[in-house]
Amino acid sequence: MTVPARIALANLPTPLTFAPRLSEELGTTIWLKRDDLTGIGLGGNKARAVEFHMGACHEAGADVFVTGGGPRSNWVLTAASAAAARGLDCELVLFGDRPPAGTSGVDLLDRLGNLRIHFTGSPVRASVDPLLDRVKARLVDEGRRPYVVGRGGAGPVGALGYVAAVDEIDDQARRAGIRFDAVWLAAGSCGTMAGLVAGYRRQSGGPLVVGTAVHRPIEECRRRIEGISEEALDLLEVTRRYPVRWQVTDQLDPDPSEVDAAARLMARTEGVFLDPEYGSCALADLIRRAGEGRGPVLFLVTGGTLNLFCGSSAA
Repeated sequence: MTVPARIALANLPTPLTFAPRLSEELGTTIWLKRDDLTGIGLGGNKARAVEFHMGACHEAGADVFVTGGGPRSNWVLTAASAAAARGLDCELVLFGDRPPAGTSGVDLLDRLGNLRIHFTGSPVRASVDPLLDRVKARLVDEGRRPYVVGRGGAGPVGALGYVAAVDEIDDQARRAGIRFDAVWLAAGSCGTMAGLVAGYRRQSGGPLVVGTAVHRPIEECRRRIEGISEEALDLLEVTRRYPVRWQVTDQLDPDPSEVDAAARLMARTEGVFLDPEYGSCALADLIRRAGEGRGPVLFLVTGGTLNLFCGSSAA
């Protein structure tokens, strides 16, 4: 596979902003990378991945974009919005049953047109995968040319979005006269973190990358990050790969009071709203570890706007 052309859909670069009041509260210098403001759909980190997937979809000559996740998934809404913006048909596989009106992103998906949604009937996330295969087979039998992406858009193609984001962050940090000791983010499907790790492996020296595991066991996250980052660098034909400091921390069973307190702290100090499943869990983890001496820290605000209004996404 070659590197697909990147189709510009997001509003980039996203802002890199100092968080003075949050920094004062934590006793650590904190900056925010506002990837909740990417623009396509409701914004969020998945916009960077979808730019490369749309490029690959176009180069493959596909006429329908197929992917899956949960009914409140940031990835699903972003991918479907991007397909609509490109005039592509889209088929989505969502785990579970169709939720009641007003409780998920399905109401927004219904507005996009050229879209068919399939529900697995099972609450298990992995139930999406076999149904994606069946949807693909049906489309091929119908003479269609599907481009299929797995849950979360995580993989070497999607990771290219955050390989490129490393260059964006470096440029903004240089202009601001800042050098980050750590980059902190939530790790769900692990594609975003894999892209960051791959991006920093192209250069000698870089910050510690910390991913707060919110869905998958730590060892599974590590395997995914290692594998996806290597495959992304293979795509880019990067031969010299420098060591990168990175780690995965555990927030699979977070204390709800800590998560809520983290969300309230970010809102109260910086006027930024974090979703309860990704951003707030990652910030709660950072707060717990803020005294370990790291700083300045870049906190990646990944979005998840739907979860602010519909509860946990389980995507």
